Amino acid sequence: MRRLILCLPAAMLLLAADKTPAPDPGPDPTWERAVPLAEAAIKSELIDPSSAQFEWPYNFSSGSLKGLLTKRRAGWITCGWVNAKNRMGGYTGRVWFIVVINNGVVTDSAVGTPDGIDYASATCPNLLKQGFLKPAPGPVPMAGATPAPSPEAFAAAADAGARGAAARGGVGISFVPTPYGAMIAAVAPGSPAETAQLKAGEMIESINGISIKGFDSGTIMKMLSGSSGDVVFGVVGVGPVTIKRPAK
Repeated sequence: MRRLILCLPAAMLLLAADKTPAPDPGPDPTWERAVPLAEAAIKSELIDPSSAQFEWPYNFSSGSLKGLLTKRRAGWITCGWVNAKNRMGGYTGRVWFIVVINNGVVTDSAVGTPDGIDYASATCPNLLKQGFLKPAPGPVPMAGATPAPSPEAFAAAADAGARGAAARGGVGISFVPTPYGAMIAAVAPGSPAETAQLKAGEMIESINGISIKGFDSGTIMKMLSGSSGDVVFGVVGVGPVTIKRPAK
């Protein structure tokens, strides 16, 4: 994974200085080790930790963040979503979280708020827009479960799926279904999806105006194959994106 100095909104973060050397993010914590560490840190910030429902759509990538009044923090960074119960016993709703791990320790974490006026809610969408957040290498690791595929294996499979879809006359993406839509895992070069500037890591929440939240991959595939001509994706943080497909 490559190192990256992130330049985030001035309201939340100061721009990283290009002339200073990149701080050491520490060794790759690996997906299997990083997720449990991060979940423990996020749970410590929740009112009802036992009710936490996590989503892990993105992998950990090395980089550094500089807070408004803090020194630059380097480590392995990711964002995700969590939903947990509040003081009244009801669920707050899905909010962003951000985690930084360095040398096997969570050095920074933050949980968003439902109103979206917070550090995590401001930072994570910007990281996604910059292309810093990459698709997760596999499901969240569970005790006794089959190990998740390596990031390289996941990327290769996603790329092959996107190219295959394009070769069959599709839009040219592979995706991972989630409760909140279809997360793009790869975009085939030269495909209609690439022409429409879709990117890996973006979340499709609707197809031709129909919400696909919670749909399985088979249902989403049927919706794509069943429609002819141009197709309109509702992309989180972007809006409607029209994909122009060649006439059959």
